[in-house]
Amino acid sequence: MEEVTPLDTPKRRIERRYFILAALVVLAAVGFRLDRSRHAPLIYVIPESYVGPVVSLFDQPDGVEPNHTKDGLEVRVPENGIVKIRSNPTLGYSSAFPKSTVVFELEKRDGNRTILSEAVNPWQDYDQNDNPHWKVGIRDVRGNLRTIPVADQAGGFVFDDFPDADKNRPMILWHESCQDRVFRPDWKTFTSGEKSAEELHVPPCGEFVVGTVNHIRRWPEWMFLRGKGKQEKLGVSNPVYTSIQQLVDEANARVVRKKAENIN
Repeated sequence: MEEVTPLDTPKRRIERRYFILAALVVLAAVGFRLDRSRHAPLIYVIPESYVGPVVSLFDQPDGVEPNHTKDGLEVRVPENGIVKIRSNPTLGYSSAFPKSTVVFELEKRDGNRTILSEAVNPWQDYDQNDNPHWKVGIRDVRGNLRTIPVADQAGGFVFDDFPDADKNRPMILWHESCQDRVFRPDWKTFTSGEKSAEELHVPPCGEFVVGTVNHIRRWPEWMFLRGKGKQEKLGVSNPVYTSIQQLVDEANARVVRKKAENIN
């Protein structure tokens, strides 16, 4: 006759404990995977010593995976400013950054971090009499925008109307997509509209510049990336990149020149 274990015995209690423990382990593993796949902000960690352009290239086989933290997906900006990321995560918000899907943190030498604001390019705003006025702005990580009227003067630097205190603090400028950099030898088929970024397999990318307004306005041309239409309009002969390697080589050369000419 088969032996039947009573419902409430030490053996039954031990079996139930093992079952509950196993279930908790499975739930924790599932929860961990869900947490890692949850949409979160992309956080650029920028060394305090870094100034200059930054380019992020996504879907790169030789790229890094962002570090998952409670605040978002962290990537570090290397010395040459070229950030290669293996994946192309869909971004979202976190409790720390409920208003921004991209965050810029300046890491000081002692390890402490400060969040950088973004300079916003000029736009036209209309007053109550429907008259247009040019303005620039500074946006913080919470989405607050401080608008600054642009003086009616010819020439000058785009952010000359910032208050002096803002001109001397590090911030992010010209944060935008960089698919028009193309990174292919047949880049003219893109700029002419003959082929799309998808047809040419142009990698998803973003770019921005790190620095203070007072320093940036005095930088030599080689401190900037090449290939924007606005440069063409100014008569600057600066074609786009024919490969990612060309971008990297230029960035590495920029590191050497920055050190030689003490640009920091």
